Amino acid sequence: MKKILLGAIVGSIILFGWQSFSWTGMGIHDETYSYAPTQDSVIDFLQKQLKTTGQYRIPNNLPGNSNDNEAFWKSREGKPWAIVTYHDYYKYDMLSPTVRGFLISFICVLLLCINIQQFNKKKFWRILLTALSYGIVSFLFVSYSQHNWFQTPWSVLNGQLIDAIAAWGLSGLWLGVWFSQK
Repeated sequence: MKKILLGAIVGSIILFGWQSFSWTGMGIHDETYSYAPTQDSVIDFLQKQLKTTGQYRIPNNLPGNSNDNEAFWKSREGKPWAIVTYHDYYKYDMLSPTVRGFLISFICVLLLCINIQQFNKKKFWRILLTALSYGIVSFLFVSYSQHNWFQTPWSVLNGQLIDAIAAWGLSGLWLGVWFSQK
């Protein structure tokens, strides 16, 4: 259990450290959110239209109007649309997301370490490839699925793909060395 916990702690520091640095210091995610020159008027408009925090697909069919769903979406063909995540207030707080972000990294790497511990032969390359598969599967299932269903632009996905490969690869390098030792 000690080996699993130490592996998970160091691995999550690597995972979280990469993610933090890729967002704040490397510029990988610079194109994730575009700048809107009319942002103040857009926010003013949204504030008048949307009363509660939530994610909105605009336009969207009326809830419960499934009979006309196909006709509604066909009528939208070739017209603009948006997905808006709206918050009715902003609170600057980096501490809570940072703590939660590290805990998420820890739980993810801990689950990987538990799986690694189950291997009969703890080979470096097997461990590294398993860690990389965690990153690629999470990217495909979450981020790429957003591209598939909601056309999330590649300018958003590029950084997430780099993070998935680099962060899990670096963590996998550490875990490969750590768990392949006798």
